Amino acid sequence: MRQLRCDPNFAPLFRHVHPLCWWVLWWSLNRFFLWYDTCGYDNLLLATTRWGYVYPAFMGEKKPDPKAWRPYVLEKPRWDDPVWSTSVPTHFLTLAAHEAPRPHPNPPPRSGGGGSRLWRETEGACALAPHNTS
Repeated sequence: MRQLRCDPNFAPLFRHVHPLCWWVLWWSLNRFFLWYDTCGYDNLLLATTRWGYVYPAFMGEKKPDPKAWRPYVLEKPRWDDPVWSTSVPTHFLTLAAHEAPRPHPNPPPRSGGGGSRLWRETEGACALAPHNTS
């Protein structure tokens, strides 16, 4: 009882109740917290009488039931949502869709020995070496 009376959350309640009725307050707080665990409210404001009876002075909204059905929440906007719109003219979009990349009409002939033409022409030297301008 002493720890409960010294707790800063419950000290105002014990100051309000007469010391002869502290056992009623203790009993009433136990009943109140057992009820609070099962009531399903998010926020409750409790009040007490001078004789130690605790009652809810204000009740907030109920907690949402985790087993209750909820409507499907969209994670992406619908296709008819304006967020998907673009400022590119539709003429360009249709051209880009119909003109797929085509292979080159005259591919370079393959030669034996492998490797690229750049490698063969430079004979292993670095083709991207900077030129001496001094």
